[in-house]
Amino acid sequence: MRCALTLLTLALLPLTSFAENQEITIMAGNTPALKLEIPKDAKATTKGAKTSFLLKDAWVYLWFVPTAKTIAEAVPQTAAIIKSEFTDFAVSDTKHLAVAGHEADHLFGKGAEADDGDPGAAEVVIFTVGQQVFIACVHGEKDEAAKRSPSMMALLKTAKPAGK
Repeated sequence: MRCALTLLTLALLPLTSFAENQEITIMAGNTPALKLEIPKDAKATTKGAKTSFLLKDAWVYLWFVPTAKTIAEAVPQTAAIIKSEFTDFAVSDTKHLAVAGHEADHLFGKGAEADDGDPGAAEVVIFTVGQQVFIACVHGEKDEAAKRSPSMMALLKTAKPAGK
């Protein structure tokens, strides 16, 4: 009996995890472009091309970049795009990863928080979904960006085209 209950519990775990998430659709202009999963208790707010996610451990910001068709075109625009949250972003390192099955750039850099001007760090991921380019960002003072990065990466692991 104990074995049967354990197996039943293990079988229901994926259903429990799924029930605790909500799917968010991100628009690229007037077109649904990107789907992400966030926890049920998280909040997503969209204003213009920026969507702000309030997760348990971090704020994660996501922008649709209508002026870029590739990651390479978006990189020089990054500081201007994220300036509502983080100013004077200067890239110090770049790594490569995959988001939604496609290559992406993970940028690391210093600058200042837009709300109070305190010096800090930001991590930015630039990625494509279909023909659209997006920029995700976390930031904070001292090592706060690195502490918030796992929340951003977990969010981006759920990324998929809106048509799927």
